[in-house]
Amino acid sequence: MKKKNIFLTILCALCIISSCIVTSFYPNVSTATPTKLPETLEQNLTAFILAKKLEQDPKYEYITFEKDTPEDIQKDIKKGLNSALSSAKNIFENDPNFFYTCDVNYKITSKQFNVNVKKKDTRYYDTLDSNTLNVTDNIVNLINYNSEKYYEYCDGTYYCDGEPFPGYTLHMPSDVVLTFYIPAVLNYDNTSLIDLLDLDADQYTYFFMTSFLICSAIIALYVFLNKYAYEKEAYIFRHVNNWLFEPAFLLFLTIDALLASGTCILTTYSIEGTFLHILNRYHIELSQPIVYGVNILAWSITLFFIGLSVYWLKCQFTTSIKDWFFHKTWIGKFILYFSNKVERIISTDLSDEILKKYIIFSICLILILAFISLLNIPFFSFFVVVTALIGISVVGYKKIKNVQSQYQDILHMTEDLPSGNFENIKPADSGLFQSLNNNIYQIKDGFEQAVKEQVQLQNLKTELISNVSHDLKTPLTGIKNYVELLNDPNISEEDKKSYLERLNQYTDRLSILITDLFEVSKANSGNIDLEYSDINIIDFIEQVCAENEELLQAKNLQLVTNLPEKEIHVCLDGNKTYRIFENLFTNISKYALENTRVFLDVKDIGNSVVIIMKNTSKAPLDFDSDITERFVRGDKSRHESGNGLGLAIVKSFTEVQNGTFMIETDGDLFKSILSFHKS
Repeated sequence: MKKKNIFLTILCALCIISSCIVTSFYPNVSTATPTKLPETLEQNLTAFILAKKLEQDPKYEYITFEKDTPEDIQKDIKKGLNSALSSAKNIFENDPNFFYTCDVNYKITSKQFNVNVKKKDTRYYDTLDSNTLNVTDNIVNLINYNSEKYYEYCDGTYYCDGEPFPGYTLHMPSDVVLTFYIPAVLNYDNTSLIDLLDLDADQYTYFFMTSFLICSAIIALYVFLNKYAYEKEAYIFRHVNNWLFEPAFLLFLTIDALLASGTCILTTYSIEGTFLHILNRYHIELSQPIVYGVNILAWSITLFFIGLSVYWLKCQFTTSIKDWFFHKTWIGKFILYFSNKVERIISTDLSDEILKKYIIFSICLILILAFISLLNIPFFSFFVVVTALIGISVVGYKKIKNVQSQYQDILHMTEDLPSGNFENIKPADSGLFQSLNNNIYQIKDGFEQAVKEQVQLQNLKTELISNVSHDLKTPLTGIKNYVELLNDPNISEEDKKSYLERLNQYTDRLSILITDLFEVSKANSGNIDLEYSDINIIDFIEQVCAENEELLQAKNLQLVTNLPEKEIHVCLDGNKTYRIFENLFTNISKYALENTRVFLDVKDIGNSVVIIMKNTSKAPLDFDSDITERFVRGDKSRHESGNGLGLAIVKSFTEVQNGTFMIETDGDLFKSILSFHKS
């Protein structure tokens, strides 16, 4: 499976697994018994206990007023309290979600109370004893719900609409015990009790936010830690890369907010049982699995879009701030577009024509604005406007004149450049054309360098002709001398044989010289045929070492190799590459100090393979020029069999195969370094 598919598969699996874990906690959250009754529920339960006492004993005097309490206050308090008792009794007697048993002086009344119910299956399960209830604040609040005035109880003093009054005493019964429970799964038909339970979205916010943050953090961490190269190729993800910042930001913000809000509402309704109740109302089969399935789907989609949003945010950091601003934002694109338009407008040839056009434009502008000013504003304003416009035109004229002068200076520099008159080309303050001035100065330096290199190349050609002439003349002279000796009729057979051997050596040397010179010329000119093939460079070097072992042993040179155990493949011409190593081994056998070691190392460095050959020179290494140039070493050692083209062939054949070759010396240590690109 491709890595981009693995990334997407794992992301989807994380979203689904996280969703399943969250929904598995729904039962625990829904059956968690609150530690405290809601205030409104407690107030109404207090009123219900008092109402149950009055039901058994209608003559029970439950409230008395202090002396001097105004009659209107007494009536209003009794009216409000009686209304609260009636309302509480009506709620708890008729609501399908409230089940109780009430003991009033050993007279028990109940409503479908199941003594075997388990507390884990209830939302609230409690027993209230009228002797232990602190009812002052509860009763005051109930009175306020149903009275025309507003009452308060503070530090032992009663207040009515902010004014103190003697107050009242509420006589709670001492013989009432109420045991009740409210089921965990609520019935939403014909119920008013739910309004007293404070059941709203905030009740489960802590659970939702905690779960949402933990799951989002897991998804975000996974997306951030994955390689961008795999993510950008994944389905859906690859379409997000080039979205502009502003619309993408608003889109992801809106979608994530809507999905999170919708999932939060769905989670709340599912935990409360509202969703399940709706399905049961329409007799939908498998309602409970549907509830969990819809929740898992909603959580999975939300988390997936969170991961997609995090990936989009990650995309913003894959480029420099400048590239991001100008290529991935609306504002940046507009600025870039506007800048390009302005650049196209001002990018024109600064010749006399533009100055004339500017003068004509300024005059026209002055006349038009002056005419408009005469028609609409006083003479003084007209004078000010015209003066300002004339001043702007004069300043503009001077600016253009200055720019034109700078333009002429640059033009003169470009005229001096082809003629080789470099003395007048130098850095100067060119204002608008400063960058152009700098570029011309750099071009001048490049021309000077090119001329120097051309002169040097010409000298090298002259030296090459001289060297070739010398190297051809030496064997030809030898051949001529030995041919004359062979023409002597008195020559002995032994001398004749010796002369023929020397003659054969001279012809071989001449043939090798011409062949090598021809191959170097073809390689340097690029007119060479290469037959590339895939080569295991390790096996190739081992073969070359084996074939040149006798050459080294003749000088008592010990070869020490350090080769990687793995295969390293390069695309090279086998014959040309063999000639490279053959020349290097030949060079070592000629110039290495006898009875020393020769080292050959192969290193794998990423996309390239480097071959290093080191030996100790028997002569001082005091080259004053590039030793890989043609005939350099031959000039210093013409008494030997070398012709000075060995390393030149190595360099040419290496570079024509897109490799590099260089020489390093350290004292008497001679180091050849080859580098080729791996297949």
